Amino acid sequence: MSSTTKFCPACSMNVNTKSWSAHTVGRKHKQKVAELKAEAAKQAKISGAEKRSFPNSDIDGISAAKRLKGAEKRSFPNNDIDGISAAKRLKVEETNGGQKNVQNLSDAKNELAFIPAGFFDNPEKDKKTEAAVNKTKEFESEYAKLMNEISAVEETVTVEEEVDVKTFNYERQLEAIDETIGYWQSLNELEKKKEAIEAAKQKEEQNSESAESDDDLELNFDGDNWRSRRIF
Repeated sequence: MSSTTKFCPACSMNVNTKSWSAHTVGRKHKQKVAELKAEAAKQAKISGAEKRSFPNSDIDGISAAKRLKGAEKRSFPNNDIDGISAAKRLKVEETNGGQKNVQNLSDAKNELAFIPAGFFDNPEKDKKTEAAVNKTKEFESEYAKLMNEISAVEETVTVEEEVDVKTFNYERQLEAIDETIGYWQSLNELEKKKEAIEAAKQKEEQNSESAESDDDLELNFDGDNWRSRRIF
């Protein structure tokens, strides 16, 4: 609770200290106090009825003790009684003078001192509050578990992505190697075709040269034919 507020048990609320005096004389506060007093009076009647149910011997004993105590008080000299009363009044004045602040803070408690202990307890509400606290703890536990699972999945996905990237790069490298091999194979085939064409051309040229040589040889042979010279 803040030092600038005071709790009013009758109204079950925090009240600003500056408004405390106005609150205590307010209609709602007085109505609450009246209701509590009525309830306390009802409880007192019930307690009185229980006390009246005691045996007569017990009541007589209590009355005798009270009468004896009263007789002892009356046996004091008047001067002693006056001195004791004066001392009590002086002590009360000193206490009131030195502890005004404490008295102001305890006004509410003194005003409601007649209320029985545990009057404001609400077991049903306490059970609901405890159930809500347990539910909140359970929710927080489930949330933490869920976050851990999400973190684990994110780590797994990250690792898989890294593996996929490495696999993709490896596959790209293999494709590049296959493309290079295919290029060199095509180039080799072209070189072979070129060599075959050149070989065929060279062979054709050789055949042409051989045919020309044969023609020249036949021509010379005809020229040397002795019959063509008509020697005889």
